[in-house]
Parts: sequence; structure tokens; C-alpha cells
Amino acid sequence: MRVISLRRLLSKLTVLALSASSATAGAAPPISEVAAELDRDLDEDLPIDREHIDVEDAAVVLARSLAQALSEMRQLDAIHLATSWALSTDPLRRAAVARSLEWQFQLLPDGIILDHLSRDPDPQIRAACARAAWIRRAFGVDPAILNRLAEDPDPEVRAIAVRAW
Repeated sequence: MRVISLRRLLSKLTVLALSASSATAGAAPPISEVAAELDRDLDEDLPIDREHIDVEDAAVVLARSLAQALSEMRQLDAIHLATSWALSTDPLRRAAVARSLEWQFQLLPDGIILDHLSRDPDPQIRAACARAAWIRRAFGVDPAILNRLAEDPDPEVRAIAVRAW
């Protein structure tokens, strides 16, 4: 089975973010050319080989790079990448999307993505959704997400959602 290393994925997200910011300044090739080169590893639902890094640490590092890339990309490309990762079978990709939404940047379907991930079987992903929904309620994210998470079976998820109110 083919996997992608965490290091390689982080490098690709960094290149994507830098290319997107350079393209808006007119100093680089259009982002569509760069994205076409990176699409295979970013879009495929490949499991991520995190090597010796803890799952939570890997999710945090990946989330920050993902947030940076999503904030620099054109909205349509960012929506495609975020929704693809939110629907991934790889829990590390789903965790990265949930944690990336804890950073403040505009992403049009953020509420839909958070609603979907707030039902994830992994309590760490649901906890990240609670934190992201707390932060993004100023952007108009549906408060029903926090209401539902306030009744979550996991005590950490419940505590975060309750504190948000």
C-alpha cells in the first residue's frame, strides 16, 4: 500500500502556500500550474506515515501548514482541499482539517466541514471541532455544533463545548 510521509506532505503544503502568495503578487506561475504538480499527494486519500511522531503532534504540525496553505489559496481550491481531507479515511487528515480551522482565515464551507467532523468517531477530532466552532462562531458558524458537542460522550469534548458558551 502506498503512503505519503508527513515530511513530504508538509513540504508540499509549504510550497503550495508560498506559490499561492507569490501568484497573488504576480511573481510566480499561476497557482493552477503549481497545484497540478502537487495534486496527487494532496488529493489522494493516502495514509500519512508520521514515522516516530505522536499522532496529536503530527496533527498539530500538519494543521498549521494546512491552515497557511488554505489561507493563501484561491477559495475554490481551498474548498476542494479542505473538503477532500474532511472526507478522508485517514484520521490524521481529518484531524488536520479540524485543527486547521482553529486558525482564523476565511473558508466558505467551514461550518459544513465542522458539522461533518463534529460527528467523527475520534474524540480528538471532535474536540478540535469544538475549539474551532468556538473560535469561528464570530464568522457565523452554526452554534448548534457547540450545542451538540456540549452533550458529547467524551468529557474533554463536552468541557470545551460548554466553556465556549
